[in-house]
Amino acid sequence: MPNPRRQYGGWVSDTANILSSSTENELNRLITQLEQRTSAEMAVVTVPNTQGYATPKDFTTQLFNYWGIGKAGQNNGVLFLISVGDRRVEIETGRGLVAILPDSRVQQIIDQQILPRFRNGDFDGGTLAGVRQLTSVLQGQPVANVPAAASEVTTSTIATSSGAVAQGIDSSLVEGILLLLGIILLGLGWQRSRMPVSLRAERGGRQVLSLTRRDPRTGAVLSSVQSDPIRLFLYSGSLCLGLFLGLSSGTWLGLALPVVAALATDGTLGRKRGIPFQPVVCQSCGRPMRPIQAQVLDTCLSPGDRLAKSRGRASYYGWFCPSCQGAAVVVRENGFYRHLYCPRCQALTLDLTTQVLREATYSSSGLKLEILSCPICGYRSEREVVIPELSDTDTDSDFGGDSGGDSDFGGGSSGGGGAGGSW
Repeated sequence: MPNPRRQYGGWVSDTANILSSSTENELNRLITQLEQRTSAEMAVVTVPNTQGYATPKDFTTQLFNYWGIGKAGQNNGVLFLISVGDRRVEIETGRGLVAILPDSRVQQIIDQQILPRFRNGDFDGGTLAGVRQLTSVLQGQPVANVPAAASEVTTSTIATSSGAVAQGIDSSLVEGILLLLGIILLGLGWQRSRMPVSLRAERGGRQVLSLTRRDPRTGAVLSSVQSDPIRLFLYSGSLCLGLFLGLSSGTWLGLALPVVAALATDGTLGRKRGIPFQPVVCQSCGRPMRPIQAQVLDTCLSPGDRLAKSRGRASYYGWFCPSCQGAAVVVRENGFYRHLYCPRCQALTLDLTTQVLREATYSSSGLKLEILSCPICGYRSEREVVIPELSDTDTDSDFGGDSGGDSDFGGGSSGGGGAGGSW
C-alpha cells in the first residue's frame, strides 16, 4: 500500500483510481489545514478490495496501526478507507479522539453524508463531504445543516413536522389522509412489483447483452420498471401508515412500521438493485423467461466480461426462454469504472497506473504519467498530466514526525474505534 507521505507528501492514496485530481488536491488542502490547526492527522485511502483480510474493518485497523496515523502519545489520527470491490466504507479513529469524535458521530457522517452520494456513483462528492464533516468536527467548528436525502428521514424530523401539522389542521383529517395515502402507495408498489417486464434488443448498448445463437454479441438496453420506483412506493406508503398510527395512538411507536418495511424491502430488492426483479417475459414470443444460474452464465461471458466481473466492475444477470431458446443478460456496471472500457475490445478491463516523472515543488509544477492498459487485448495508451505546484499551506513532513519501525507516520494507534457502512 503506497504511503502518501513518503510518495508525495500528501494525505491521499487512491490505489482504486476513483478520485479526480481536483478532489485529491482539495482533500490534501483540508487535511493539511486540520493538522496545522489541531495536530490531528487523517489519511484517505481507496483500494480495489480487501482480499486476504477477514473483513474490510480488519484491513483498516491493521493499516492504521502499521502506518501509525496520529501523533505518538496523542493517538489523534483518522483513517478514511474506501473498498470499491467490497462496496464498503470504514472510518477508523485513534484512541485519543473518542471524546470529540465518538463512534455514533462517525456513523452519522457515514450514513448522511457519504453513503447517499456513493450510491449515486459520486465518489468525489461523498469523499469530500465526509472529510469536510470530519475536519469540521475535529476543529470544533459548527457543522452546516445539509438537507437530508429523501430516504434519510429521522425520527426527530418526523416528530417536528408532524407536530406542526397537527397543531394547524384537524388531527382526524390528517389521520384520514395519511391512512388513505398509505394504502394507495402500498397498493401501487405491490401492483408494480407483480407486473411482468420485457427485455428488448437494440444494437449499440452496453447494459444488456443478447446471447441468442444468431447474434451472440448484440447490444441491448433494459426497458423495464426498475426497483427504485417500487421501493419508493413501498417506503412512502409504510411511512404514511406509520405516521397515521403515531398520530392516532398519541405515541411514535407507529414509526416501527416503516423501519420494518424498509428492512423487508431491502431484503427483497437490495440484492437485485438495478435489475428487474419482477417476472421477465421474452420479447420475441411473450412467454415467461427463467433465470440463468450464475455458473452457467459465466460460461457464456467473454474473457473480458469475466475479468470485469471478477474485479467487481460489473455484475451479470441472465434469463432464458424455454419456448424460443432466446436468452438475454443484464449488465449492471459499477458507475465509477465506466470510463475504463477498452476502446479496442470494448471490455471493462482497462487498468490505470500512474508514475510520477517530476515532483512538484513550491516554485514549479510536477509531472506524472498516466498509463491505460488492457490485459485482454494488449491495448495501451499514455498521457502526461501536470501536478500543481505546492502552495504555502502544503507540508513536506510525514504524518507527524518520526514513528519508528518501517513507516514515516506519527506513531499513533487505534483500538478499533470508528464506524462503517455499505452502499
